[in-house]
Formats: sequence, C-alpha cells, structure tokens
Amino acid sequence: MKFIWALILVLGSIAANAERDNYCERNETIRATVPVTKQRIIVKQPSKWKIWKKTEKITEIYDSEEEQVTHRLVRECCPGYLQVESGLCEPICSRGCPAHASCAAPDRCECISGYVSARNHQDGSHYCEPICETPCPAGAQCVTPNTCACRDGYTQLQPTDDGVSGGCAPVCRVGDGCANGKCIDVDRCACNSGYRWDKAEERCIELSAESISEELETTEDNTDSPSTSSTAVFTATHCPDDFVLFRGECREKQFDSNDVGCLKSGCGPHQTCLDSGVCQCSDGYVPEESGEATGVLSCRRTLLDQNSRAERSYRR
Repeated sequence: MKFIWALILVLGSIAANAERDNYCERNETIRATVPVTKQRIIVKQPSKWKIWKKTEKITEIYDSEEEQVTHRLVRECCPGYLQVESGLCEPICSRGCPAHASCAAPDRCECISGYVSARNHQDGSHYCEPICETPCPAGAQCVTPNTCACRDGYTQLQPTDDGVSGGCAPVCRVGDGCANGKCIDVDRCACNSGYRWDKAEERCIELSAESISEELETTEDNTDSPSTSSTAVFTATHCPDDFVLFRGECREKQFDSNDVGCLKSGCGPHQTCLDSGVCQCSDGYVPEESGEATGVLSCRRTLLDQNSRAERSYRR
C-alpha cells in the first residue's frame, strides 16, 4: 500500500512539474488614477482698515486625483503555448500534425500510443505508422495497431484448422486466371511444367514435343550459378533518449510539425496525396517493385486496367 501511495506521489510530482514547465512568470506594472483627499493652507490677508494687521491661516480640505503605480507577478502560458478552457497551457503546432499524432511541444509532433514515426520515402515528410507486435504475413500490411490486412492485389486465405487466420495470396486477374500455372505475385503467373506463357493470349499454353526438347536443352545449357551479393544490415539495439527502438531502427520520438509533405510539394505521376501528407498510387496503378529498393515511389498501370482500356479501344 505504501508503494502505491509513493508511486502516486511521484507521478503527481512529475505531472505538476510538466505543467509548470508550460507556464512563465513576469512582473507587470499597473498604473491607475485613484481619488485622494488633500489639504492646503490658505493665507488670508487682513483688511486694510484694521489697526492690527495680522494674517490668518486657513486649512482647506479638497478632493483630487493622482496616479498610483503598483506591481504584480503574472503567471501565463509561455510562448508557443495556449491556455485552453481547463486552464492548462497546451503546446501549439501552427502547421498541424499528421494523422495519429498529437502536438507534444511547440511545433513538435509525437505519434500517439500504438503508432511510431516514419519518413515518407519520396519527400522525407514524417507520418505515423501503426505498430503490429507480430509481423504481418507476406502480402499483408499493418493498417491499425495489431491489425493486419491484405494489400491491394491480394486476397485473404481461409483460416487454418487450428483457428489461426490465413495469410494473403496474390490475385492474378489476367487471362484465364493462371489456369495451368500458379499465381506467384499480383498479376504474375508461373506456368506448370509442360506449359509456357503466351503474351498475346495472356495465359499458359501447352508446349509441343519440339518446344519441350528445346526448353530442356536451353535449361541444361544454363548452368551458371546466380550471382549473389551480401549487404551488411545494421540493427540497432539501443537508441538515444529522443528516439524509440522499432524493429532494429531508431525512430524519432518527436518531429517537426508538418515539415514537408505532399500537401505542399505534391506527388509524382499517377499518385494522390493523402491527408497525412503521404503519396499513394492512384486507382488503377500499383507501386513498382523497384521503388522498395530505391526508396522512390513509382506507379505503373495494372495489367487488368490495361486490358480493360484495350478492350474499350477495340469496341470503339
């Protein structure tokens, strides 16, 4: 019980100190005109007809005004803070914060619980991405804290017998849907043995005996081993006080209020700007695979959209 009370006192002291940090004090000079009562002495000269000439002093009381100067200590919000209805001083982020972030200090944003700061690979702007403690399966992405959803071009698989939710499988909407083959990526088919991909028909067609022989010879001749390259990947284990550790990376705990973003700089071709200041591919377009390696978002038209456009052109 003593430990609980001690913890409450410590937390209360921390909160009080944080609250005081947002307030500033200054001396204020107050000038005011106030009514005062004064007196003055009037010397009255004797009449010239009197033998004994003696002056007479009369005390006169009258009302007047004078300036009064006082000083007082004023406690107010420090620059960069604004007093709200509750009386507390809250920081101001004049340029706003991205979605899932709050203003933590003047023009400094911080992601709320369940989110971590990230940088847009196109313009370097900050945004808050959700945290999924368990990594999402292939073809899925973390959409809200601890919630995964299939990416565009993927479909949800049925849950397994043990009740674990299924993963995400790519969808091939080209041709006959990858009959005689396997969908290995979005709109990408790998034909079964004895079949080859026909670009014109966009499907796997059966090989003739001669084609199979030629393919075997070509395969046997290709004995070169694939080139491999190793790249050192640095994984952080400890971060400075103003950073947080997230999946081996040090992420900024606080960042400038909407420093840059597509809301100001715009997006590339076939891209739209979200309210969070992040670019995404427009409808009918998907990110290029090379963008993940280069860090630059590039969007290409989906094969399904190309086919529909070609069909519309043919019908005209």
